[in-house]
Amino acid sequence: MHSMEDSLKTSLKPSENNMLAKLEGQKDYLLSKMHDMQLQVMVQTKTYQDTTQTALNKLEEHKKSLDMLTNSHRFDGSIDFYRNWTEYRNGFGNMFGEFWLGLEYVHQITKNRPHELLVEMKDFHGNYGYAKYDEFVIGSEYEKYELKKLGTYSGTAGDAMEYHKNQKFSTFDCDNDLAINNCAERWHGAWWYRNCQNSHLNGRYQKTTDDGSTSYWYDFKSDKRDGEDSHGATEDSLRLEKWFTKISYRNSTLPVPFVDSRDKRPYRSGGCIRGGFAPF
Repeated sequence: MHSMEDSLKTSLKPSENNMLAKLEGQKDYLLSKMHDMQLQVMVQTKTYQDTTQTALNKLEEHKKSLDMLTNSHRFDGSIDFYRNWTEYRNGFGNMFGEFWLGLEYVHQITKNRPHELLVEMKDFHGNYGYAKYDEFVIGSEYEKYELKKLGTYSGTAGDAMEYHKNQKFSTFDCDNDLAINNCAERWHGAWWYRNCQNSHLNGRYQKTTDDGSTSYWYDFKSDKRDGEDSHGATEDSLRLEKWFTKISYRNSTLPVPFVDSRDKRPYRSGGCIRGGFAPF
C-alpha cells in the first residue's frame, strides 16, 4: 500500500511543480501590472509573506480596492506609536490590527501619480468626522519625507493638516521641526511637526492626560483653544478613540463616510539617513 502511495506521489510531483510554477508566473504578472504598487505593498509586507497560493488569494481578495490603500489605522492602543525613524520609514504593526504602513511605501505610491488623502476619526464621545484632501504627496527619505503637496480640504473634522504642509517628518531620534525643542520627544509622537502641531494622530492613545501628547485632530471640535506657535490640545473632547487614513488615485472616488461630525453610524473600518530602505 505504501509503495503504491509513494508511486502515486512520485507520478504527481511533476504536475504539482508545474502548477506551482504557473502560479508563481501569474503572481509576477499581476504584480508587474500594478502601477501604483499598492498590492505589491500588501504582498511583500511581513503579513503576506507566505506561499504563492496565499499571495494569490490575497491578490484576489484585494483586487476590488486597487485604487485605495489604508496606510494607517488606530483604534485600541494595542500598538505603541512612539517609534524611531527606521520604524516609521519601514512601517510597523499588523495589517489586520493597528499599524503604520511606512513612509517609504507611501512615498513610492504617491510620487508618480496624483493621490488624495482621507482621514476618518471618532472621538471618545462617539462623534465622527472626516478630512479629505484632493492631493497628497510626500518626499523621499533624502527629503526627510516632507509633506510636499496637500490639496484642497473638504470634510467635517476641520482642516488640521494645512499647518503641517511643507514640513519634514520628525521622530524622537530625528528632529526636523522648526521648534527650539524636539516636538516628537516633547509630545511623545511622530509627525510632520512644524512648531509644533495642529494634528497629532501618532500621539499617545489615552482618553485623559494633562498635556497635548495624545492622538488628536486640533480642528475637530469648536471648543479648541487658540495659541500661535504653542499648539498642543488639552481638551478631552479633542482626543481620538479611533482613526485611519487612506490614499487613493485622485481620479478615483474616495468615499465620504460621514454626514457630519456627530454621525452615530457604526465606525468603519527631519530625517536620518541610516542606510537600507524599505523593499522598493
